[in-house]
Amino acid sequence: MVNKNYDDKIEYFNTLSKNWDEIVGNDETRIQKIKNIFGMIDITYGLRVMDVGCGTGVLFPIIEEYIGPQGTLVAVDTSDKMIEEAKKRYKHFTNIQYIVAPLEDITLPDNSIDVVICFAVFPHIEDKLKALKKCHECLKNNGSLYIFHLSNTKSLNEFHHNLNAPVSRDYMPYREELDTMLREAGFIMKKYIDQPELNFIHATAE
Repeated sequence: MVNKNYDDKIEYFNTLSKNWDEIVGNDETRIQKIKNIFGMIDITYGLRVMDVGCGTGVLFPIIEEYIGPQGTLVAVDTSDKMIEEAKKRYKHFTNIQYIVAPLEDITLPDNSIDVVICFAVFPHIEDKLKALKKCHECLKNNGSLYIFHLSNTKSLNEFHHNLNAPVSRDYMPYREELDTMLREAGFIMKKYIDQPELNFIHATAE
């Protein structure tokens, strides 16, 4: 069930949905940076990939290049207006399943997802441990979870804190706290990078 904090954030992101790409700066340079990060993400043809916090779908064309029409993209976002925008832009893709809900509350068959991607969304998740456990349930054995941002943790948290918005209390856990959460949810952290312009985590479901 969506809580009050999510209600406020849904309204916030719904308001921004029409101009989201301009607001976050999804120009060719930023998209190329994202594409470069996908060089560290193991996605192959025909896989079932979940894009958490998909927004207006900036990752869709990139993911589709890897999974092809035989794969499936499960697009999850709390904002119904973001999903509406994504549906308009990417109606030519026929292999996308849309879910409007917090990650903690989605309903998917156990062991049905090969890869979960959380790009620029993890700080906004209210119950992070519950969300990680949900990812673990959905993922196949040894499936991969990738969490990444185009900023290091410190800068990311300072940016959110300084916003006069419902996301001002949202935060990205630092390595030790995140590793504890991942282990409790059944994951093993395989890779951790926290440097200027990149925070990247790869964990596998054990």
